[in-house]
Amino acid sequence: MDIIAYFQSITLLDITKVLLVLLLLVYMLFALLMMKQIAAMTKAITMKDDVIIRTLGVLNFVFATVVFLIAIFIL
Repeated sequence: MDIIAYFQSITLLDITKVLLVLLLLVYMLFALLMMKQIAAMTKAITMKDDVIIRTLGVLNFVFATVVFLIAIFIL
């Protein structure tokens, strides 16, 4: 396949799809780092409602992972 023809066949929609998947990957990594920070915070400071904060962190990471996987399969 000719390289010039390949680059000419790339559309704005293709670029948008790639950027969207990359953005969702960054969000998933951010959610993972946020879970690590919550774990470090709850280890350093004792709180009575730390279970709620940990649960919200895990739910955020699960949501980010599911959305990322759905985007990969759909796009």
